[in-house]
Amino acid sequence: MNIKKGDVVKLRNGQLCDVAYETQFGKWLLVERTYTEEPPFTHWHNADGSFYADDVSPLDVIEVVDIVTLPIVNMGKGQ
Repeated sequence: MNIKKGDVVKLRNGQLCDVAYETQFGKWLLVERTYTEEPPFTHWHNADGSFYADDVSPLDVIEVVDIVTLPIVNMGKGQ
């Protein structure tokens, strides 16, 4: 899986995460996309996106997600 800093990834449990940092050893720091007043959960992943090297986990990365930003359209009076 080709992961890079700035990507949005989807975990096996359905949670979306931002890829925040890569160490010199290839480990990834992921920040969960949660919109609450509490700080988001963070966790480290192996270079291949796995959470545990030798076991399946709900925190495994399953895909890199394409997030599209839609333009804001003026829907004022007369339209």
